[in-house]
Amino acid sequence: MIEQWLVAQGLEGCPPAEIIQGFCARLIAGGLPLARGVIGSRILHPQFGAVSLMWRRGGGAVEIDRFQHDQTDEFATSPFARLAGGGDGGTMRRRLIDPDCPRDFPLLDRLAASGMTDYFCTVVSFGESTATNRLYSSWTTDRAGGFADAELAYLVTLLPLLALAIKASTAPRVARHLLALYLGQDAGDRVLAGTIQRGSMQSIRAVLYYADLAGFTRFAETNTGLALVATLNHYLEAIAVPVTRRRGQVLKFLGDGLLATFALADFSGETESAISAALDAAEEALARVAALRAEREAGGEPALDVDIALHLGDVLYGNIGTEDRLDFTVIGPAVNEASRIETLCQALARRVLVSAVLADAAGAARQRLEPVGHVGLRGVREPQLLFGLARPRGA
Repeated sequence: MIEQWLVAQGLEGCPPAEIIQGFCARLIAGGLPLARGVIGSRILHPQFGAVSLMWRRGGGAVEIDRFQHDQTDEFATSPFARLAGGGDGGTMRRRLIDPDCPRDFPLLDRLAASGMTDYFCTVVSFGESTATNRLYSSWTTDRAGGFADAELAYLVTLLPLLALAIKASTAPRVARHLLALYLGQDAGDRVLAGTIQRGSMQSIRAVLYYADLAGFTRFAETNTGLALVATLNHYLEAIAVPVTRRRGQVLKFLGDGLLATFALADFSGETESAISAALDAAEEALARVAALRAEREAGGEPALDVDIALHLGDVLYGNIGTEDRLDFTVIGPAVNEASRIETLCQALARRVLVSAVLADAAGAARQRLEPVGHVGLRGVREPQLLFGLARPRGA
């Protein structure tokens, strides 16, 4: 039975496109004369505000379209928009072969021109009525007489099960994606796997990547509002993307900076590989920030630089916080030392500073570094030798 099949698809977490494909195939096998089916929903995503999946008889794979948050025109002129506003009682039918059929949406003219005879759309809501808790669907046929009332009545009884199967399928994917966005991929995966007890920490060895925008406080005094936010986002992306491209994990954004790690375990325990990846990320971040600076200066806009500290050490990785508010992060003396090293970039006129511990473990990458001198770090008894990126001869 199709009802049992839908339940199984939801429990197994099958992709929504596969569920739609199988659902429509089974409806046709049962005698429903479907020619086209569309499923649409608002989604939780930083780039996209909605997604639609379209099935066409004989059309092969289900077509998936994602719509950015500012793409409102297409939705505003669709039947789904009227249903979203509570119009037509959540259900709409247009018998396209009827001469008196209202053609109140551009879509209906296109469907009629392609030979469609009947159009039906509806919405299924999940509990609390929010934008992302509704599943919209439309169903079209090209049979000469359109849908029979009994056929649509049967379809309507199945749609809550279809909606439930899709929700069961997508909820874990949405949770994983959102946790990765806010915590980082590894931390998000650990939380979903059950590492959520306060105080549950694991000792890991990692390269620490601590970055901060130089001059941001002064910049923020004269640049405010959305312009400030947009500028900050551009710079943070320039700093963070090189990290994630090289198996690093951005743990958190710290106002105008960030803390990231290159865990040795992600490099098969090879210290030199993790260090090389972190150095590559730092160099690419400098290049990206330099390009941003040149672009802004050419346009007469104030620009920023970035200071980066790299350190190697053992840290505790896991949950800290209160009973009702936790943070998944790294703590330990090595984190504090990386932060303090970064604060010396301005005084030493270096965009990147590297600890002696990291330099000593860098292997072949040591040739990319040069000593800067011994410097006192707050909270560290002995002066520490720091390194910077090697400058070309004559620079």
